[in-house]
Amino acid sequence: MSNFIPLINVRSVYNFQESLIKINDYISFAKNEGFKHLFYCENKTMYGVAEFFQKALKENIKPIIGLSIELNDKKIITLIPKNKEAYKYTCIISSDLNEDVKLNDEEIFDLLKKYVDNNSFLITNVDNKNEFFNNAEIINTNDKKIFFNPIRYISDDEQDLYKGLFALKNNLTSTEANKIYKINEAYPYADEISQIFPNSEEIGKYISDNVNLNIFEDNEKHMAKFIAPDNMPSFSYLKQKCLAGLQHYFKNVKHEPIKEEYIQRLNHELSIIEKTGFADYFLIVHDYVSFARRNDIIVGPGRGSAAGSLVSFLLRITTIDPIEYNLLFERFLNPERITMPDIDIDFQDNRRDEVIEYLFEKYGKYNVATIVTYQTIAFKSAFRDACRIYQVDMNLVNLITKSLTDDYLSFDEILKTQKLIKEYSEKAEFKNIFKLVEKLIGCPRQTGTHAAGIIISDTDLRNVLPIRQGLNGIYQTQFDMNYLEDIGLIKMDLLGLRNLTTLKEILDLVKKNHNEDFTLSKIDLNDAKTFKILREGNTTGIFQLESQGMTNLIIDMKVNNINDISAASSLYRPGPQEMIPDYINNKNNRRVSLIDKSLANILLPTYGVIVYQEQVMQILQLVGNFSLGKADIVRRAMGKKQIEYMMEVKDEFINNAMANNYSNEKAVAIWNWIEQFAKYGFNKSHAIAYSYIGYWLAWFKAHYPAEFYTALLNGVVGNPSKTSRYIKEVKQFGIEVIKPSVKPAISKKLEDKIKLNYTSSENRIYMPLTLIKGIGRDFIATLNKVYEERSNLFDDLNNFFFYMKNKGLNESNYTLLAKAGSFDCFGYNKSTMVANKDFIFSAMMAFNENISLDKQTKIENLFEEELNEEVESSYEKEVFGFYISSNPLTKLKNENAFFKPNDIIKLVENMNDVNIIGQISGIRVIKDKNQKNMAFVTVFDDTESIDLTVFSSNFENLQYDLVTNKNYVLKIRTQKYKNKITGILESIVKPV
Repeated sequence: MSNFIPLINVRSVYNFQESLIKINDYISFAKNEGFKHLFYCENKTMYGVAEFFQKALKENIKPIIGLSIELNDKKIITLIPKNKEAYKYTCIISSDLNEDVKLNDEEIFDLLKKYVDNNSFLITNVDNKNEFFNNAEIINTNDKKIFFNPIRYISDDEQDLYKGLFALKNNLTSTEANKIYKINEAYPYADEISQIFPNSEEIGKYISDNVNLNIFEDNEKHMAKFIAPDNMPSFSYLKQKCLAGLQHYFKNVKHEPIKEEYIQRLNHELSIIEKTGFADYFLIVHDYVSFARRNDIIVGPGRGSAAGSLVSFLLRITTIDPIEYNLLFERFLNPERITMPDIDIDFQDNRRDEVIEYLFEKYGKYNVATIVTYQTIAFKSAFRDACRIYQVDMNLVNLITKSLTDDYLSFDEILKTQKLIKEYSEKAEFKNIFKLVEKLIGCPRQTGTHAAGIIISDTDLRNVLPIRQGLNGIYQTQFDMNYLEDIGLIKMDLLGLRNLTTLKEILDLVKKNHNEDFTLSKIDLNDAKTFKILREGNTTGIFQLESQGMTNLIIDMKVNNINDISAASSLYRPGPQEMIPDYINNKNNRRVSLIDKSLANILLPTYGVIVYQEQVMQILQLVGNFSLGKADIVRRAMGKKQIEYMMEVKDEFINNAMANNYSNEKAVAIWNWIEQFAKYGFNKSHAIAYSYIGYWLAWFKAHYPAEFYTALLNGVVGNPSKTSRYIKEVKQFGIEVIKPSVKPAISKKLEDKIKLNYTSSENRIYMPLTLIKGIGRDFIATLNKVYEERSNLFDDLNNFFFYMKNKGLNESNYTLLAKAGSFDCFGYNKSTMVANKDFIFSAMMAFNENISLDKQTKIENLFEEELNEEVESSYEKEVFGFYISSNPLTKLKNENAFFKPNDIIKLVENMNDVNIIGQISGIRVIKDKNQKNMAFVTVFDDTESIDLTVFSSNFENLQYDLVTNKNYVLKIRTQKYKNKITGILESIVKPV
């Protein structure tokens, strides 16, 4: 006989920091106890309902889901829907409880009165409110003796762990939590409650017997319907649009009659779309992409396998001709493995929200939603939280967490692989901390928003699932993306891509500065100047190509077309990297060895190497006579190593190949060869589409470098190392960088106003005042306002300081502006303006605003100071965080070339005994596990910065020699930590 019985008010970890019960643990507990049914009721939310329901069904346990509402007076109302109709109303109630404006108790009762009926059980300890419960089947726990307290952990021995969670939620220490939390909210034993609550088991079974609900059964597809003109059927309208697109493409772009290949491909794709009923999906995507284009929002050329669809291309959802690049529709929508199409669209990231708002307005606020995500607690966060409530010294905590190489390992894996953490887990004083950490890992801490996913439904979403108020007034699902398709909802991905925003900014600048109006799709794809800068390794700022490893590959590969860029981005990944030498050797030597000559058309474009998934599919089709649909299924099986299926299909492939005039030996060899490389293949549709973005950026860099770097610099404001590097490169293009000035730039192309961002004109880039630390937008707005009122503001020093008196100019920001060179426009250098601050301010304070300036004592006869390069550089570093005029570290490298210093940006992992020359910007000293001092040191040069570890054995000798803001030649060895190159300091070669 079981020690427990199913009870109603079990809270899960989805009531954040109010329960320790994870759904997997809860179901395992129920299974061990032999439960036939199991209750699940969160307080006000339904976040975990779908997960619970699916996992309970998998274990043959009947899931009974509900919604608990804890009132302000601690009374509880729990709704349990008996059927789908009641479930719909439960979702509506939960949705209304999760609006921005929280309901008070009386409003909650009104809400229940509106939606509760006899299709629901209503269990409550509230008296005298039955008039609000309509004719729901009420079980009042004051009359019926059932256990109704919230349950927040399974076992009694978890009470101390829950006190830790209670402390976290309420910002207490463990000692304080022990004093406050006195109750037991563990799952009670059956014999404990049988005396006091004798009706619990009987009523629980009665509820279970009368619930007939499966939230995953009989669900329609809730795809929004596209309303075509004149109510034309969706498929007819889709076909009409595609045919019009095909005629336009051949008449206006290719300037030739329509090829039969395109007609056949279009008919093939349309027949599959008609068969699968996805016409509305394509039209909806086409509609919001068209909205973006109409509103001058940059849309990516394609993303993922959708770029392999001719229908997508003709609707201008994508802009890549799939036939030209030999892309396959079946890789996108497989008629032999029908799943929902997945068209991911990239938009410029600063205007993506406009597209979502368009959908919100078009389809209705309850028909469009973003998708919730749950940010779960990983080891580092759990450990820091636990240590905080147990009041462990944070320096020690930092030391321990810093040693962690992967935050998302399981608790057991961390103890197995992380030596320092294991050592502390075995210390008695850390015993309770590690118990709590183990419990916290994997618990959701808060909700987030899926980066791209949007749901568009043909019905009020609250009829399908619970929703909650999200950002910008747009609702959000309470179920995460894993359960949406199972309840009939379709996810569409609208992504924001920063590189598209950069492209848009470049286009606008080119139009403004040169009166050239470019269309991205019409840019020459065979531009010699563009490929020249790529082959020279000039890849800074180029999408997907700017890492050092990728740059080296681009140089070695000698790229000269879009296909080369696509192959490079596809090969430069773990796994396929081992094929890079063969690819480069074959390409550059023009010698290709094929496993069989019949594969030449498939493999010669990639020099005999399988680079793409589509090539695997084509080989399976050519040799084994598989349809492309089946070939895609086999390719997936190879990638996932589905051994049983592969063994079955291998025989079919070999038999078909032999019938296709291949020998048994050759067929086996081809199968083994593609099986070996199939798992490495990349999606060609995606690779080609993204190569266009990189190419466009490179084209603008080659032809309009000032506009390119202006946009690039605007994207890295706040990142001193990247800004410094870009400014250094700008000068190599012969472009002048103009420092921030209080006076607007004098240029016919620039508006007569002080800007907040970088601007460019006439081969100059103008830095904004906002780059100066301590100069904000309010000061600039005031400056512009005074300039509008006083057009002679910048005529001379006297005018400026007379009119800016009491207008936000103070001694502090004066000094910053002077050191930045923002007063250079008045004919005095930085040092002079800094040295004369007191004199200028005394004169400004003496100005009488009620008397005209020409009748007052002027600011004149300033004491002039010389400005040397060293002072100017120090001023720049102080006010901007980076160097502009000249970088003293560049000079130091030249003077100390004997030491062969490496640029920090060019360091890769596992380099030993390498020298760098740089300045220390920060030193953080901590205690190691033996309570000895060690340090983390940040060093920068004129290219990048790097974090160095100085272990205690070394730090003891070096600690007094390492000084911030000093320059050194350092010997280091490199490593990779969290995908970032870091180093270990071996010695100080010399201070410089």
